[in-house]
Amino acid sequence: MFKQQSSLDLSFVPLKLYHRDDAVQSLIINFRRILDEAEPPSINYLIKGRGGVGKTVTSKFFGRHFRTIATEADVNIFIEYYNCINFSSKSKIIRELLAKHTHGSGRGYSDDEALKLILTKLNRNQEYMLLIIDEISELSSDEILALLDIAETFGHQNAKLSILLISRPLPWMRRENEKIASRINHTYTMGEYNFEESVDILTYRSDLAFKENVINADIIELISQIVVESKNMRHGISILRTCGNFADQEGFDHITSEMVRRASEEVYPEFRDDLIDLLDDHELLTLYGITKALMNSGEAYTVVDEAYEEYEVICENYSIPPHVKMTFRKYVRNLNSRKVVSSKTVRIEGAQRGRHLEITLIDIPAETLEEHLSNLIERKFGE
Repeated sequence: MFKQQSSLDLSFVPLKLYHRDDAVQSLIINFRRILDEAEPPSINYLIKGRGGVGKTVTSKFFGRHFRTIATEADVNIFIEYYNCINFSSKSKIIRELLAKHTHGSGRGYSDDEALKLILTKLNRNQEYMLLIIDEISELSSDEILALLDIAETFGHQNAKLSILLISRPLPWMRRENEKIASRINHTYTMGEYNFEESVDILTYRSDLAFKENVINADIIELISQIVVESKNMRHGISILRTCGNFADQEGFDHITSEMVRRASEEVYPEFRDDLIDLLDDHELLTLYGITKALMNSGEAYTVVDEAYEEYEVICENYSIPPHVKMTFRKYVRNLNSRKVVSSKTVRIEGAQRGRHLEITLIDIPAETLEEHLSNLIERKFGE
């Protein structure tokens, strides 16, 4: 069925970007000053909109092409992308930048000291950095303000750095205040895709992903209607991927409307599929262990011991050395903080003392997630 299944991954950035010309043009107009002015300015730009409207892919697409334009203009520019679900504090972002650009660990340095080292290196080597920060509303207002204030703090002549923020509208608006708003040079609000736009995008992704004659125009229009109803292009792309897996598993040579209906019921538009792409190997295996334990128990919750046993079996099946239970608990906490699972500590029933951690999934049944993870893990770790 597939010739390039990765083109349906939510982290994939296509060579062509459909129906976001206005957004890309706005980004070019605002950031072009970095290339045109003798003293490159520090620019703070915000893209906001609902999930699944193309904020992240547009920002990454722009970053890739802006770097090409900068190279042609003989400007040495770095494009760095961080998602605040993975990098949950300003300090984590700064220390990752420090390690990458100065090869220092950041230990013993305050955030300001680490930033000064980064900016000094950029100045010394006549380099510039565009920092793309996704899910910015996961940070505190003080942390957002500190990032936007880098030029003021270190001096505009020293801050060879601009920031492109990405946010969903409601979390951002709850955090936004006058100080933060005053430090943003431009805000672009991205709307949902309409039916015709959805058809164009899904046709392009299908051409990249599938072999010839696997999917026809009627099926793409059916999925496009679902995208319009859910207002979420990620939903449509996930349905394409799920339908391709159905066809592979069931021995079909094409995708049918029945597969689309099944996939639409099983793919949950509110489930953050992009988070799965960001998990490291053992976090992914931990989530699979939790899912297996929930399916085996048939209960709403599972506990760490049961999930850890499943995790050990999965690791053994793929010849991966399992981590100890204490580290497994850390992975559960990570999944909880990223809102992939929900966990809570409760008193053990019938015991005078003792508590255990109960874990459940958010927004998606265990059976649906198990099928998705099974395919993903087999592709990633299978021989």
